[in-house]
Amino acid sequence: MRWIRLLKPLIFSRFQTKLTISQTSTLQFSVWLSDIDATIMNHAAMMTVFETGRIDYMVRTGFFKLARHKKWYVPIASINVQFFRPLKVFQKAVLTTRVFHMTEHFIFMEQKITRSGKDVAICMVKCKIKSGRENITTQEVLNFLNAKNIPAESKELVELFEKQDKAFKEKFFEKE
Repeated sequence: MRWIRLLKPLIFSRFQTKLTISQTSTLQFSVWLSDIDATIMNHAAMMTVFETGRIDYMVRTGFFKLARHKKWYVPIASINVQFFRPLKVFQKAVLTTRVFHMTEHFIFMEQKITRSGKDVAICMVKCKIKSGRENITTQEVLNFLNAKNIPAESKELVELFEKQDKAFKEKFFEKE
């Protein structure tokens, strides 16, 4: 059933208001019966909701169409999610997605699920754009999208994220 949730933004986002790279995508969603474990929405279902937000953002900014034309794809290099409150079946919530920082090869996105004004979960995604094995620079993407400004806020947060990511990799891939 999760594939239906992923198809929705591919079909319907093209009829929504277009976004610039610096704007925020907002989606409302409901918790489906297939999303719950016992009584609350499970983490895998929330990750699918986060993915729908990224798809909606890419479609509405025009990036999805550009990526299909150029045969680009967007692998996630790292993701950090924190869950604060549960969502129960049939509850409605809001997902926001935005790009808040870019480096030469990486795009950092912030995603947030809220319900009744309270944070349910937050997600920080680090991704890159590739064509085959080649890395595509973010400047090239911005040029194709006619974007003037590179989002570069929260540099300290990105540095902290990178430091944590590096420590995590070193711990799990340390030499024996």
